[in-house]
Parts: sequence; C-alpha cells; structure tokens
Amino acid sequence: MQKRFAAIATVLLVYTGACSNDKATSAPAIDTAKLDAGNYATTPFDVETLRNASSGSIREAIRIGAVTPIPFEYDSRFAYGPDYNRSQIITPDEPPYPDEVGIKLERKNFSNEFPGLVAGWRTHGTRRLEMNMGRIIDTYTVRFDTPESARNAAIKMSTLAPGTAYSLAKYGDAYTKVTQAEPSVTAKMHSWLVQDDMVLYLQIRDPVSRPFDPLDNAEIIEKFYDAQIERLSGYIRTPINEISRLPLDVDGMLSRTLPAEKFTSRNGVIPTHVAVAQAQKPVVVSAAYKDAGVDYIVWSGAFVYRAKDSAGAERLAAAFGSDALSSGAPMKVADAPPNMPSALCNVGDTDRSIPPSCRFTVGRYLVRVGGANLQDVYQRAAAQYLLLTE
Repeated sequence: MQKRFAAIATVLLVYTGACSNDKATSAPAIDTAKLDAGNYATTPFDVETLRNASSGSIREAIRIGAVTPIPFEYDSRFAYGPDYNRSQIITPDEPPYPDEVGIKLERKNFSNEFPGLVAGWRTHGTRRLEMNMGRIIDTYTVRFDTPESARNAAIKMSTLAPGTAYSLAKYGDAYTKVTQAEPSVTAKMHSWLVQDDMVLYLQIRDPVSRPFDPLDNAEIIEKFYDAQIERLSGYIRTPINEISRLPLDVDGMLSRTLPAEKFTSRNGVIPTHVAVAQAQKPVVVSAAYKDAGVDYIVWSGAFVYRAKDSAGAERLAAAFGSDALSSGAPMKVADAPPNMPSALCNVGDTDRSIPPSCRFTVGRYLVRVGGANLQDVYQRAAAQYLLLTE
C-alpha cells in the first residue's frame, strides 16, 4: 500500500491530470456535512510525529535549494528539467550521486569519503525534452561543516574524477576537468569551486556535439558560479547544532494536508522555487506559479498550492488543465466527487500507469489529489477539503 501511494504522488508530479474540455470554474458553496471522507482524517495532525533523525537536514537542504539557480535562469537554452526519479535533496543520508560527480564510488560510502557534509541541493537541466538529444547540466550546491572540509572534498573529488585539467578565465581557483568524447565515453566538463564552507559543482555532459567545445561550456560554468555566489548572499546558515530542530511546517499547511502513507524526504512544505527546480518544464511551471502568486506547495498525501488569492488559485487550476502544463494526451473525464461539483476529475490511464485524480480550489488554495481508484480519490478529496475549511 505504501509503495502504491508513493507511486501515485510521483506520477502526479509529472502528469497534471488534464481532461478533455477541461475548464476551471468558480467554486460554488459546498455543504461540508454531506462530504464523505471515508476513513481519512479531516482534522489537522501533529507534524512533529513525522520528525526523524534526517528531518532537520532535509529542511536545511530545501533552504539551500531555495537559493540555488535553476539552469534555465542563467542559460535559457536549458529549458527542461528532470525526467527521472532522482531526489534533489542532499543530506548525509542522501548524498550526491557519485556518477554525477564523475567518480567511481558506492553512494552509501560518499559521506565517509567526504566527511563533514551538512546539506545541499542538486539541479538538473537539459537542452531537449529527450534528455540525451543535447547537453545536460547537473549542479550541486553543498554545505560542509567547515571551510577545510569543503576544500578537502573539492580537491579529492577533482583528483578522483577523470579528465584533463582546464583553467576557467573568470574562476582560476576552481578545479575544472574536461573529458573529450571517445567510443562509449560521453564528452563532459566538471568543475568544483569552494566558497567558504560550500562546494559548488557543475557537470556538463554532451552526447551530441563533435568536437566538444570547452570554451562555450566554460562560459556556462562561469554563469552558474556568478548566479550561485550572488544568491548565496541571501542564505543564512542554520547553526549546525540547531538543524535538527528546524520547523517542519509553514503556517500550518502541512498539518492541514492529507498525510502521505509513508512520509519521505520528498514530502513536506516547499518554496515555489524549489518546486520549479523539480519540474520537467520549469519555464512554463515558473510562469504559472508566478501568475498565481504561489509561495508554498505541500507535497504529501495530496498536493496543496497556496496562491496569493482565490483568483490566483483559479488561474492555476486552469493552467493545470491546459496543454502547457499537461503531459501527454488528455485523459477521460470522470464525474466530480459527490457534493463537490466544481472539482475536475479524470479516470487516469492504466496504459501509462497514471492514477485517477481530481483538482479543485478552496479559497486561495489549489488541491490536486490522486488515489487507487475513483472512490478512493473522492474520499481523499472530501477529506482534504475538510482539512482546509474546518
């Protein structure tokens, strides 16, 4: 059951649940006494019951993510985001993927090889929607416990990574390497830059261009460093001894969202920028969120988006029904949940492993919720409505 609902949440991140002839409408009054929430909770819960040893590090990673530039922001050619299911959170328990840092190492041993890791954030960007049809960017912005730990990590990573040393014109103190394409070897450029207790890393892979042009790619790396260094000025480090106590909720939003069957590092309250960084089409998603004035999103047993006002929530609901934010062909429309006539629902698509889902607005909030079947979706939708109104 836990795996089923984890899959539902993951799929809903990609598929927006567009329906044929899908148009958002203003929500009529709902008689909450007539809503059937089944066995789902309809009152806020204590989010502290979710806290574990990694919770604080995850929240600090999200704080770093909030000040990490997304590739399209410093190079508009990289307009697409992740199309696979890798977490972008970096903690001692979820360290960087060694293959993206250019080294051969089991991920579980990363923190032992590079001690002092506190938290960080990963971004991903591609030139084409089909990932291997153009250049690919992966970045890591990682905080260590001391500047010495950060420098030692950067030196060791750059030493272990393959390639020929390359000097950046603007950042001569960066550790940079180039690997030219060979049969079964993808051309790539790695670069590490230490900023106090932070390691900034960018890898560019190019499976297409021949020859691989180090100069153009070096300029991309320098633009990333420019943008990241500027934004880090807005990052106030949480003292290491206080990280474990970082709050899990924002304005009670998490406590009023259906809990996930199994709460993981992917669940919680996240700033809009962090959500955009995880979108497959970050440019259009960013525009939709900006238009609606979204500041926070909860990813849990449902997705709850907080817009600046009810009109913004309605516009976002309409955007999720448009071609811009939809992935794939429209799905067949389903009836609205009982006594929730303004909700827009679809039956899903078993061929694409897409579960049925509904979306609706509650004041300044937009809700998207999926389930194992339509009856389950209806009950979850009713419960989420009550959580936001009772």
